[in-house]
Amino acid sequence: MEVSESGNFAFEVGKFSLKAPGKDDTPVDQAGKYIVIWKKGTDGAWQLYRDIWNADPATQQ
Repeated sequence: MEVSESGNFAFEVGKFSLKAPGKDDTPVDQAGKYIVIWKKGTDGAWQLYRDIWNADPATQQ
């Protein structure tokens, strides 16, 4: 959704969706959002610095 850079840091904001095995191997859909902060290392390569995600609330069927 968004990526921006400021000095030695870059910020990534997005959404995700996945399907994973749930109870009794029944597929479960999951969606949510995340923020990742990257930091430029001394060698100039981007390295993961911080990462957080949250699942969206379950919807009623």
